[in-house]
Amino acid sequence: MPLHTRLLRLAVALGLATALLTAAISPAVADSADAVVDRIYFPWVPHHDTIAGVAGVTGAIIVQNVEPVAVDVVVKNTVGQKLAGLTLNPRASQVWTAAQLKIPRENPEEGTPGGAGIVVEATWTDPKEVNQIDQSVCVERDIPFSRNPSRSFDVLQKLTLTSPVLIGKIYQPDFVFPADSYVARWDGNGTLAVDWSPSGPEPAANVTYRVKVYEKCPPPRIAGVEKHTVGTLFGPQTTSTTEMVDGYSAVPHSDLKRAAQGGETLEEQIRWVVPIVQTSSGWNTEIFITNVSQNDTTVNATFYPAQGQGVAGRGTLILGNYWLPAGESVSVDLMADTPLPEGRVGSLWVDATEDVVVAAFRMKPETGMMLTTVAQPRYDEPTNGDTCDQCVAYGPLVFRDYNGWNTGINIANLSSFYNRVTVTYYNYDGNVAATDLLTIPPRAMEYVYTPATGNVGIGDSQITAVQIVGNYPLAAAIDEVKYLAGHGQGHAMSYPASGDLSGFEPNGGVPVLDTGRWFYERLLALPLVQRGITDTGTGDTSGINLFNPAPNDTVVAWVQFVDSAGVPVAPTVTGTDAEAPFNLPLGPHAGATLYTLRYSEMLDGFIGSAVIGVVGDGALVGVSNNVNYAVAGDGSAAFTLTRADTVYDPRPPR
Repeated sequence: MPLHTRLLRLAVALGLATALLTAAISPAVADSADAVVDRIYFPWVPHHDTIAGVAGVTGAIIVQNVEPVAVDVVVKNTVGQKLAGLTLNPRASQVWTAAQLKIPRENPEEGTPGGAGIVVEATWTDPKEVNQIDQSVCVERDIPFSRNPSRSFDVLQKLTLTSPVLIGKIYQPDFVFPADSYVARWDGNGTLAVDWSPSGPEPAANVTYRVKVYEKCPPPRIAGVEKHTVGTLFGPQTTSTTEMVDGYSAVPHSDLKRAAQGGETLEEQIRWVVPIVQTSSGWNTEIFITNVSQNDTTVNATFYPAQGQGVAGRGTLILGNYWLPAGESVSVDLMADTPLPEGRVGSLWVDATEDVVVAAFRMKPETGMMLTTVAQPRYDEPTNGDTCDQCVAYGPLVFRDYNGWNTGINIANLSSFYNRVTVTYYNYDGNVAATDLLTIPPRAMEYVYTPATGNVGIGDSQITAVQIVGNYPLAAAIDEVKYLAGHGQGHAMSYPASGDLSGFEPNGGVPVLDTGRWFYERLLALPLVQRGITDTGTGDTSGINLFNPAPNDTVVAWVQFVDSAGVPVAPTVTGTDAEAPFNLPLGPHAGATLYTLRYSEMLDGFIGSAVIGVVGDGALVGVSNNVNYAVAGDGSAAFTLTRADTVYDPRPPR
């Protein structure tokens, strides 16, 4: 079977129009949109696709506005075509199914698979509202211009504006010019230009008009998850007719930036690692690499086996010097498209010359199980110790001999040196439950496996969190699998171990807005929260697992639930419909599980989202397990909570 190239092309006419519009402005003035736009990426959203031997896989995306003010969201394919868009209210979320986004379906007769890579962008609906929250950002300025009679654009230079800069409106005392009648650009170096070549009204020659701009304006914060199923087309809501369920958290733009900054002597190549792929124990893996840049790229993908010698030992080239045009995706079935035999477990390393994102779908058809692992940014720093940026990762949910759940912690050594790694398990009281030590060869992968002995009672150390610390950079994924008694029954979920988010407590407390919304400098975001049926215990149900990795400090998790419109819901709402987050203190190395079925005030069948403020001197990391035990086979998925910081920095705290 050949490699599957997933093509999505933009009309030539649209590309020409964009090029002509850009050329109308002085080449010295670059588009500043990236400075105030947040992006998240979905490497692959399937639509009735066959993946690694499992047919009919269909996905949906959920996008969440985590801000206490409105944002405008646009969903695009990877060549820039708009598929959907709307204004998301404060804290609101939106579900789009693959069908609603008109993502192509699989067509076996033509040999075309079903699915697409998706990009979601967010901008502030009204930057003035942002300034009202924090007057140090999105500061409003009025810039006077005079319409130049001899050319189609006006330019002002040597302006003292502080990037990032957002263009607001262009107006005269009694008239606001339509946004489609001009193009305004800020180059980041003191030059602001307004191009009047698009059709529409414009100021008369030599007449003054004004440009309202907002300086020091960070991008809004959004989060997203993808949930895919076999056997239902109801997006994230599954039923007993659903055969399998899984999903993943969207790739934040900060991870894409991080993936280009991992080599001191490189030229910003994009480097990713998937800590585990496999063709073993009935599992097969299909990887998806999507070019989200505006340029063609070269892609290389290499498999290194577990318990091997990494870069110094045997490996297998999966893709070599593969040309991936802008906006296209390539998928590789490890069993069908590569020389890898059955019985292999290892990690996958991807290099590209332009921006790409990567996901691995693992399937076990005989037991109806799915695992999805999104690639993590790859570092290879020559230093170690406290200065190492990617030497520690955390898993907020690990099962140790718990009711039939087997756990594998898969660790890839990103370094060119031998990496001594310590794996420490903490119970929810913050006490050490167990430890593992291992030494991983350069760029190799090892795993720690904790099998279950059966369905036993819940012990103090059976649901734990884990800290993974190396002398050099590492990446890790945590797999959790439960085999049930019946044929074709089982549950599986996987999530990436991640860095933490340090707490923040301005002026001794978190300020409340006049709107009844709470503002958090730092928060964890979960776009999909569901609650099943109280009487049966079935239906889609979310657990939220939190862990404070700080060794000495306490953190307080401010937990807020909202429905899809952003309306606060019980048990976190006041009588006036204001937000009323409950406070959950977590001591050093302590953890907790929030289980939606425990909240009797929450509606049966609820679907919404959550934000969790991170307040105090400690830190927080979180993951959500989403389960429906009525599903015929695997009804489990896991989503890492998105770390959101208001600091405008392409490399926020891990």
